[in-house]
Amino acid sequence: MNNYWAEGLHALSLNELCRRAGLSKPALYREFGNEDGLMDAALELYRELLVVPLLDALAAGPPFAQLLERVTMGMTSPQGVPAGCLFTKIRLDHRRVGPNTLSRVRAIEAERISAFEDAYRRALASDQANPRFSPSFAAGYLDTQLSTILIQMGAGAPAAEVREQARVALRVLLRVDD
Repeated sequence: MNNYWAEGLHALSLNELCRRAGLSKPALYREFGNEDGLMDAALELYRELLVVPLLDALAAGPPFAQLLERVTMGMTSPQGVPAGCLFTKIRLDHRRVGPNTLSRVRAIEAERISAFEDAYRRALASDQANPRFSPSFAAGYLDTQLSTILIQMGAGAPAAEVREQARVALRVLLRVDD
């Protein structure tokens, strides 16, 4: 997972991945079937370690502005892991992954969008979100903005700048009394 995350999906050969993991190629094939199985397993581990906590934070239902700030800070603060997002990297390179990995990407996308819609619905119901936007639209917008944050962080953009841009972009989702 960390190798794919830090170096990219296709930056390393299977031989190099096996060498780093201390595995033989036959052992890798026995365990994962092929490179698609390995990527799928790496993405599932990533989901458990990083996506599920995001989904839990969304479900916890803190005030919406606070939720957006926490997510922004989490994505732009050092975490002791590679910058950016393995899910986003795979998602952007989806034409070069196998069917199992692509299926997992689609499932994670659906899971995230559903969680974003639910959070926005709750924010609308408590008069914390901009009523001009439907939950579906807001979820797509939030997904785009969070992906942009992660792409910028992965590209080495200054965290403070990315954070401030995200705050500006996400502010539109908040309820503002005219």
